[in-house]
Amino acid sequence: MIEGESNISYKNEQTPISSEQAKFEEACNEGKKRMKMLEKEYDGSDYLLSFESFTHTCKEKSKDCINTAISRVISLSHTNDSEVSVLMNSGRAGIGGGRWGSKGEMGTGEYIYEVLGSKCSPLNIGRLVTIMKTIPSSDYIRFENMRMDAYRIERVVIEGRSFLHDCAPEAYKLICAMIEYYDARNDSDLLPQKREALRELFIRLRNEHKAGYTGRHEEYIFDLDNYEKTARDYSGDYIGISKYNKRVNEEQIYDGDKGEVKAIDILRRLKKNMEPIPLNAPHTKIPELNEAFERLGQVQIDEKGEFKISIDDLSDIVKIINKHLIDNQGERTLYPSTISSIAYIDKLATAAIRHLSKKELQEIAYDPTFKEIIRFSQLTMSKSYNEREFEIFYSTFRHKIRDSFGRDYVDEDKIFEAYQILATQVLKNAEAVGESFSDNENLTYLSEAVWSGNLTHELIGLGERLHQ
Repeated sequence: MIEGESNISYKNEQTPISSEQAKFEEACNEGKKRMKMLEKEYDGSDYLLSFESFTHTCKEKSKDCINTAISRVISLSHTNDSEVSVLMNSGRAGIGGGRWGSKGEMGTGEYIYEVLGSKCSPLNIGRLVTIMKTIPSSDYIRFENMRMDAYRIERVVIEGRSFLHDCAPEAYKLICAMIEYYDARNDSDLLPQKREALRELFIRLRNEHKAGYTGRHEEYIFDLDNYEKTARDYSGDYIGISKYNKRVNEEQIYDGDKGEVKAIDILRRLKKNMEPIPLNAPHTKIPELNEAFERLGQVQIDEKGEFKISIDDLSDIVKIINKHLIDNQGERTLYPSTISSIAYIDKLATAAIRHLSKKELQEIAYDPTFKEIIRFSQLTMSKSYNEREFEIFYSTFRHKIRDSFGRDYVDEDKIFEAYQILATQVLKNAEAVGESFSDNENLTYLSEAVWSGNLTHELIGLGERLHQ
């Protein structure tokens, strides 16, 4: 810039552009060139289209965010790292590479760039975990199995595969609703309810997300006979895996039955592969956390499909993840596997707290692992984290619990008040994450998801459980 010149540049006379915006746009343009070069290096990849879409969806419109995402994607690709395998090996890895015209929604490709470019902060983590639950898996094997199975049910129980193939938001919910509808087929009271729930969901997805949901799926999904029909023959993934990609063997990737299979069985496989939160601990870039997961072992599932785990089982795990998140505050060091592990720990903690008895709830405030779980909530679903402020808050909560115990009685009303203090804090934290979606009209539907079926939801409801 010439000395004395204004710090403002212009697209034209009417539209002033700030210096920071100009730097952001320059980084995006340079990034497109570098992603195009990377695509040439890896045949069958989808770096460019996903990156271009990411430049529209990214929360932080900064040069640093874009450049960090670019450099980390390149570095991880050159070491063949599984964190970016979807970008490396799958054509049309994000919404931007499919039939979605919107420049605001986020699929797997865009999500990977977003994670790698974001700073480690409670707000960003809360956003990323929420988004992760709405997209196809960032795990490459699960991602490609999903795409291959999408072919097999096309024109059998769905009209077209594009809502599955092109990273449609909330596709997992539709698959689950279809299975629930089928499973209610012999229950004359439940079946109409499940049919109506499926119909309402389908209409909402069509109205809100358009594209692949606008196909004539209603001609297939409501006919229960279609679910019993034989799925189409296995034929690979002609879109997701390019014939020029010599790094991938389709036959080895697909782990389903390649013979005759009913459509309902393919739907159940899809549900398993699209499960937002893994049932097994993910492998991360945090060695201590991997070791803690290994010590914990495979967590058992109860008859309701929930983890069977106690607060004590989580002691090492929450300490390790909390230390990692505190040490990395403000650093651009997140990975998709980090976000998956946080979602997994959140699910474990939710189950552990859900299984607490009334007596345990009266005393749990003094359990150090419970305190770490509350800290974990603050570190992964709030506007920010400050060590001193957290300690003051938790001390207030714990003292309120202590005041409820007399020499020979327990004042349950005071315990309830203590849990209301906790609920108010957790609710305020979640609201901050929910509000962070308000600047993108294509993601506002996620605002309510921040306190649905997770640790946040469980913590908010603890006081009510004491009164039951």
